[in-house]
Amino acid sequence: MPARHVLIEIEDRNDDALASFNAASQSSAEAESQAARLLADIGGAGIEFEEGFVPVPMFSHPGSVVEDDFTASISPANPVSRPSSKTVVLPAEVTRERLEDLQSRSDVTVWPNSTLTLYDGAIDDARSSGGLDCRPFRDAVEIDVIRHMLAVDALWEAGFRGQNVVVGIIDEGVSGAHYPVIGGFARPDAALQPGAASVQSHGSMCAADVLVAAPAARLYDYPFLGVPRSGGAIQMFQAVLDQWNTDGTPQITNNSYGFVGVPDPASFPNHEVNDINHPVHRKVREVVAAGVTCFFAAGNCGSNCPSGACHSSGIGPGVSIHASNSLAEVITVAANNARHERIGYSSQGPGMFEPQKPDISSYSHFFGNSGPGRPAGGDASKFDNGTSASTPVAAGVAAALLSGRAGLTPAEIKDALIASATDVGRTVGWDPEHGHGVINAAAAWAHLHRGGLPVA
Repeated sequence: MPARHVLIEIEDRNDDALASFNAASQSSAEAESQAARLLADIGGAGIEFEEGFVPVPMFSHPGSVVEDDFTASISPANPVSRPSSKTVVLPAEVTRERLEDLQSRSDVTVWPNSTLTLYDGAIDDARSSGGLDCRPFRDAVEIDVIRHMLAVDALWEAGFRGQNVVVGIIDEGVSGAHYPVIGGFARPDAALQPGAASVQSHGSMCAADVLVAAPAARLYDYPFLGVPRSGGAIQMFQAVLDQWNTDGTPQITNNSYGFVGVPDPASFPNHEVNDINHPVHRKVREVVAAGVTCFFAAGNCGSNCPSGACHSSGIGPGVSIHASNSLAEVITVAANNARHERIGYSSQGPGMFEPQKPDISSYSHFFGNSGPGRPAGGDASKFDNGTSASTPVAAGVAAALLSGRAGLTPAEIKDALIASATDVGRTVGWDPEHGHGVINAAAAWAHLHRGGLPVA
């Protein structure tokens, strides 16, 4: 049997964890040296540390909450602080014999390191169904239409267009030639550097869509999909923590990816979809606890016209919003078109971890990165789509709000977006297709104003 991709979590308290991660990020030799030291403690035979990764410190044990002292020590107000890690995660390939040995140890936990998928809106043989935007799609609309529907004028007229806010795009890479990439995860020997991706990339689409509501925002590029597994995502979220501890940016991350099926819990009990204690979920919770607002796409496995990438086990209500995309701490975004119709591939709640998912719905199917006159070009058949597009639109609204109300916590941003959403469901309040309703920037701004929070 070939070696399996896994994450090995090893007990290893480190009082200078951020510095260790930083050093490993800047040098493959240092990353390999750190991994060799850790693997030597458990016997390295049959284990191969995966090239392109960095050992990632974890600040919380499985089943525990992120402690208050971590939240305080990771604050940008105290950039010289050194939060202590409790364990470290190593992405590795492990032989079957070694895997059985590792799983029997009390000082090691072995987790899956599963492949992640981009949430684009590619539809195969879908058909229109009952007022839903399925194939044939409604015609895509121009950005100005989306801005009008978002009601961003109220924020812009007040002078808040996302300035002084940085959004991290955790994806396959962004074109810095077309979008304002000012940093990100830059590893000297990595094949893909921040800003080096094609304008045709999925990450470039997400970048364009953040700027719909926040044209003055700037971007960090975290191109983890060069290593398209959970271990790559953990590495990028740790890079976010490291940057946040330095200067309080990025204030927001956009995450338009996830899983497209639900593994059998009996056969895969600690798979990312089934186990909320998986390191990728714990790392996301650490990032939110530190003060970074994380937007996640609901997914494109809605029952009416799911993406062709979806597995039958993950299509429809109750199973299509899962893994980190269903964490209570994040903002989970569904997709609607400019008519406020749910797009039929948009995944449906309840969420597998947090039942009331999605949180809100946002706009997709418009000419943002792709289409006539847009950076990626193409005719009217090419447009920004999927919950991959609706999510960065919502992240851009949050960036505009933050430029007017600096210091908003993730919980305050989430509350404002939920409380001000336009209810378009068949029932009053939350529903499994739209969440609490469609995002509205002006209403969110008014909600914050009524709350008496200070202007930036």
